[in-house]
Amino acid sequence: MKKGNMKIYQIIIFALYSLFIFGCGTTQQTASPTETLKTYIEASDRKDIATIKQTFSKGTIKMYEDAAQKGQISVDEVIKGQLELTSDNKFSSNIESGEEKIEGDAASIEVKNKITGYSEVIPFVKEEGVWKIALDKFMQDMVEKQKQAMPAPTSSDSNNQAEESAANKK
Repeated sequence: MKKGNMKIYQIIIFALYSLFIFGCGTTQQTASPTETLKTYIEASDRKDIATIKQTFSKGTIKMYEDAAQKGQISVDEVIKGQLELTSDNKFSSNIESGEEKIEGDAASIEVKNKITGYSEVIPFVKEEGVWKIALDKFMQDMVEKQKQAMPAPTSSDSNNQAEESAANKK
């Protein structure tokens, strides 16, 4: 290999290395789940539906699309209806966020309602490198908790229901 070609290769390698090092340093850091929650809360206070939707996971958007389709309205109208439920107070003044936990591409933040004192854990998922609020997972968890809290039917319950049904037919 000629000395001139070697210099060109060294310059190219140095240039690529520099682009990699300096390019990586200038990439924008992804917002944390806490920052995403803060964006959602601030957008809710402003009734900024476009920004609210940007904080939602794909699964959450799908959940809202399904609700909108059933109600024969738009997703924006579903979100607007929910925002109207909290129109008396600023959302941010009623919410206190707690500890953030991250495990791979899943995260959660405990959120406390200052008025009721009740706490919930809000799940997040990382989609395409961005933390999103996973209200669909939140709803699934709520349904699962309700199922677990309900006593399982016993065979005697089934017999009692059958007897009551037969008695009601008479």
